[in-house]
Amino acid sequence: MLQKIKEFKLPELEEKVLKLWEEKNIFEESLKRREGKKTFRFYEGPPYANGLPGIHHVLARIFKDIILRYKSMQGYLVPRRAGWDTHGLPIELAAEKELGIEAKSEIENIGIAKFNDKAKEIVTRYKGAWEQFTRRIGYWLDFKDAYLTYENSYIESLWWIFKRISDRGYLKEFRKVVPYCPRCETPLSSHEMGMPGVYNLTEDPSVYVKLKLTHSAGSAGSLQASSGRASSKENEYLLVWTTTPWTLPANVAVAVDPSITYTKYHVGNEYIWSYNPPPKLPEKAEAVEKLSGRQLVGKEYEPLYRVEGYVPKTTDFKVVAANFVKTEEGTGLVHVSPAFGEEDFNLIGRDDFPVTVDDQGRMVEKLPGAGKFIKQADEDILEDLGKRGLLYLATKFEHEYPFCWRCSAPVIYFARKGWFLEVSRLREKLISENNKINWIPGHIKRGRFGEWIKDAQDWAISRDRYWGTPLPIWRCSEGHFQVVGSLEELDKHSYLKNNFFVLRHGEAEHNLKGVLASGPEKDGKVSRLTEKGIKAAEGVARKMARKKINLIFTSPYRRAVETAEIIAQKTKAEVIIDDRLREIDAGVFNWKTIDEYHAFFNGPFPSERFTKAPPGGENWTEVKRRVFDFIRDINARYENKRILIVGHNGSLWLLGAAMRNLGNEELFDLPGFAVGEWREISLRNLPYTEEGGVDLHRPYVDRVYLRCKKCKGKMERVPDVADVWYDSGAMPLASVHYPFLNKRAVDGGTLYPADFIAEAVDQTRGWFYTLLATAVLLGKSTPYLNVISLGLINDKYGKKMSKSKGNVVEPNEIINKYGIDAVRWYFYTVNPPGEPKNFDEADVQLVLRQFFLILYNSFKFYEMGHPALSIESEKTGLHVLDRWIVARLHQTIQEATDNLEKYEIGAAARSIEVLVDDMSRWYIRRSRKRLEMRETLGPVLLEISKMVAPFAPFFGEILYLSTTQTGRMKALKSVHLEDWPRADVGLINAELIQNMKKVRELAALALAERAVAGIKVRQPLAALKIKTAELKDEPEFLEILKDEVNVKEVMVDERIDKEVYLEVEITAELREEGLVRELIRLVQSLRREARLEPRNKINLHIQVSPNFKDVIGRRLEEFGKEVNAGEISFKRSEKFDAELSTKIDGTEIWIGLRKAK
Repeated sequence: MLQKIKEFKLPELEEKVLKLWEEKNIFEESLKRREGKKTFRFYEGPPYANGLPGIHHVLARIFKDIILRYKSMQGYLVPRRAGWDTHGLPIELAAEKELGIEAKSEIENIGIAKFNDKAKEIVTRYKGAWEQFTRRIGYWLDFKDAYLTYENSYIESLWWIFKRISDRGYLKEFRKVVPYCPRCETPLSSHEMGMPGVYNLTEDPSVYVKLKLTHSAGSAGSLQASSGRASSKENEYLLVWTTTPWTLPANVAVAVDPSITYTKYHVGNEYIWSYNPPPKLPEKAEAVEKLSGRQLVGKEYEPLYRVEGYVPKTTDFKVVAANFVKTEEGTGLVHVSPAFGEEDFNLIGRDDFPVTVDDQGRMVEKLPGAGKFIKQADEDILEDLGKRGLLYLATKFEHEYPFCWRCSAPVIYFARKGWFLEVSRLREKLISENNKINWIPGHIKRGRFGEWIKDAQDWAISRDRYWGTPLPIWRCSEGHFQVVGSLEELDKHSYLKNNFFVLRHGEAEHNLKGVLASGPEKDGKVSRLTEKGIKAAEGVARKMARKKINLIFTSPYRRAVETAEIIAQKTKAEVIIDDRLREIDAGVFNWKTIDEYHAFFNGPFPSERFTKAPPGGENWTEVKRRVFDFIRDINARYENKRILIVGHNGSLWLLGAAMRNLGNEELFDLPGFAVGEWREISLRNLPYTEEGGVDLHRPYVDRVYLRCKKCKGKMERVPDVADVWYDSGAMPLASVHYPFLNKRAVDGGTLYPADFIAEAVDQTRGWFYTLLATAVLLGKSTPYLNVISLGLINDKYGKKMSKSKGNVVEPNEIINKYGIDAVRWYFYTVNPPGEPKNFDEADVQLVLRQFFLILYNSFKFYEMGHPALSIESEKTGLHVLDRWIVARLHQTIQEATDNLEKYEIGAAARSIEVLVDDMSRWYIRRSRKRLEMRETLGPVLLEISKMVAPFAPFFGEILYLSTTQTGRMKALKSVHLEDWPRADVGLINAELIQNMKKVRELAALALAERAVAGIKVRQPLAALKIKTAELKDEPEFLEILKDEVNVKEVMVDERIDKEVYLEVEITAELREEGLVRELIRLVQSLRREARLEPRNKINLHIQVSPNFKDVIGRRLEEFGKEVNAGEISFKRSEKFDAELSTKIDGTEIWIGLRKAK
């Protein structure tokens, strides 16, 4: 792939690799090659596909891909099943926008089914774009078998898990103060509140409000007043401070710290109790009395507001003791409103208290700001308090305040009744299981994640929404509830129990004529039973009598009614005609032959009949809908009946398919009805759609009723859906439909736990947490063993990316410019994975130049030489540089392997980076005159291609195929079918590596001396002295040092003061040699300009001064060999492939060259 390309363009090469992978099914082949091997278990955190992927999605996916590719090359079978997160408010909000919905109440007005259909459509809208994006970045996933969290099988597993948690005693319903989004009208879980960006700096009111003590409060038992006189009992107030004035109408108490001392201040003609001096206290104000908080407890005050519908309790509007009172801010007296604060709620300890805000965050009627959103109502409340003389001070206060992570609306803390999973009871188990997990970076284990689970809160699992997993909880009017764990349980506990029998009418006249009789019976076009049909009906009647049929429904067609009436005579059952049971309407083909009808559809059973109808007739979908509407209707209207349904072949066949939940293709396996044939069928107690499909979502599941096991009453499902994080937290089991399928694989360790997962750091309180919490609630071990928590991506200035700031990086633009492998390598090496990444395009460009271009140029150098041999066959007799690069190769294989085993991806990549730099800047540069070095270089490049492959899968493939083709080496179809290189410790010569390191250090010191002296490296010098004796008996290394520094001799002299001493005197002979070397450099530069390869001979023309010509003449043979010149002429020519006019040491020179024929 790299052979003979004119320009290295990584994005174009990557597209060629994509085509190759797809044509040769390399991903599928990689899985097939590892069948039967040990499984490396991986869970793909299901992404939301409700928008186009961004640069942060690149980060998460490439960190997964590197490990999966590495493990596959190590010999593991690595299944990589894709998945999609489909439920939740982000999707609902998008659906609301597209449907023009502004309030939650409008959803039920348009219909939950229509709303959820729109949500489902949105979920898959960007699926194709995501799949293409994933393909382009080289992240191999199996999309053909992808799981979707909205599928029935997934939800059924979620129900089973929910029931199991309930059976273990961790599901409870109670009232609790929870974070609540009034825009979305649903609670938020504690882990949602821990998401990045939830808390933002905002400005709110800072108000001090006076609550007037009643006359009975008095001041008995007071400490001695500082003024020496008793205080007045009139105009005495408690001063409270709040930043949420909208909560004041719900106040029922004032909390104090019983252990501290409060002061009563005389301000004007009023007396104000506070721990801290009230703000802006007048100079004339004085402290007149002191009481401990314990002495204040029990004092009564006048309520700020009377809330309609709430009857105050005898304990209301009193001072109470509390342990949560803080004195750093405010007054040390805390306004208590249990409807809006967890500590307040727990302090009051009851469910009956005033609630002054509705579900949409609006103040209720007959209160200031009624009908307004709470934040707007603040002004009305403050105005009202001011008019009544109860507002002491109102200013502004800047603080961190929570906002909904989904819609950005202000969050309120609201006492709500809901369902909770009691995670708080399992904190020790969470910590114990977390101890088994290897976290990268390690500090998260005890830090961000460890601290979170140490104080794990009960999981608010219920959401009062629509597009989500319905909670499988049914409740009767007596308050009994039942948790369902499967579709089978729905059927088992059905409230409605009817037995159904279906019968096709007896033989009729039209059956004998071979025509259709399925339209309106008019104008004499009526088909009646034949004698044979009547006798058959009488035979069926006797059987139906034994079945104790007590209700008959029939099609309105005469032949069906006649059949029903014959059976009714025997069974005494009531006959009811229902138009929905009529036969499929053939439209213009009624009373025409069946063949004519079939010809309209190109055959008797084409699938097009579900959507195509004859003129004036029906398609099968319409018929299926009406007959299924019939069966659901009568099943809901009757109970414990034995019902016979008399109808026709087509409509009864479609009814049977709907009742069995058969798809359009599956129903063709269902046999039709012969005339007079009857069957017993059952309608399962499942959430059916109008077409007969099963859909576990609302509103269909809300139509399923159970019979209470305790009171035998009717049970209805509670309307809530589950927190969307429950869907993803249960993914290890639900994605494989556990325990209904794959039970042995999960319980036996083939599919559980994951060996590895990875996502961004925000998932420590999201997916990482809910995975662990769900497992612990189930009584299972940790669901993952190794996890990489990735830092978030900012712009290059460290600022959060957002569309409004215009600093969002569009991934395709970067990929198309530099190639995805450059982006991948940048992310692996820019900093540790857990650190934030300030994305800078210039850094990606640097990676392209400093890593991939170096590798490309190394290959180009190799391409110019000879076929390669294997390293193993040349363990002895190699040049010291060859032995060194082989040692470094195997040292790097060992380092990279060790680091990848520890999931230290950056360290592994950087070790490869150093090897590539060593190969290019030292090994190749110092070996380029040795043609035989390519026998070593080829295998080194091959092994590097294998190491690079998991990190940069495209370039790894390119280098592998190019190297093996150039060197005519044995190769597989792809580097991704190869095994990961194994380090040969016998080839890791530590002494050799150390000696070469010393040579390079000494060379750097000597070249620094040259720079100080102002002498170019091309100018030979006489000698270099080195102080160290380490290399005294190592002539090979001294020779390399001599060539690198460009000296005639290297001597060891332990007497010198410095590490190196460079003789800088330049003799005439050395000067001539330097001039020729500079000329050689210029000629080599011209060769490259002419796009010549080293093996191409040239004809060289030089125009130079006589003196310089003499210098060249004295070294002509050496010069000609160095530049591979066939002819050298010392005169100007008009025919050349490249030319150059310049100066060497102040002397004018012209050079022209042509490729020799």
